[in-house]
Amino acid sequence: MSETDQDTTEFIQLLTEHQRLLFHYIHSLIPARNDADEVLQETNLVLWREYHQFESGSNFRAWACTVALNQVRAFTSKKRAKRPCFDTETMMLISERQEHRSVYFDSRLDALENCIQKLPPRKRAFVDQRYRLGCSVESIANQMGSSVEAVYKMLRRIRTTLHDCVDQTLSQEGLG
Repeated sequence: MSETDQDTTEFIQLLTEHQRLLFHYIHSLIPARNDADEVLQETNLVLWREYHQFESGSNFRAWACTVALNQVRAFTSKKRAKRPCFDTETMMLISERQEHRSVYFDSRLDALENCIQKLPPRKRAFVDQRYRLGCSVESIANQMGSSVEAVYKMLRRIRTTLHDCVDQTLSQEGLG
């Protein structure tokens, strides 16, 4: 695979991974879902058009959110006469808050992944079955040879363990 193909593949993977985050970011600035969808599409077009400017290994989320914010500004300036929109100062405040929350939730997600890896294999299997694969509790009970009630109790204990582990991890990193 050529370097250009590899760069394109990496970019597409990053863009795909960040779609939900970008949508929520845009939607936090533009309340109407249809409008947020429209701005997301415009953002994706700009990101694709400008992907050669993105430096591999740098912060894709920050770059993509900056592009999204610029697209939100362009959209709201076009629509300002037709419908009420946030002013630029309000959008900037919301944008800063969303970026802070995004970093916080990314830290929590990283801590959760680490905490899941620390679980004993049987408990990790429960988590994988229920949350990664989306299996029903009844199905898990049948597969694991347990009662439905026992699976519910096990999942509750695992969630408590993971919650405590995440809180402790973030506290140790000064983020909690």
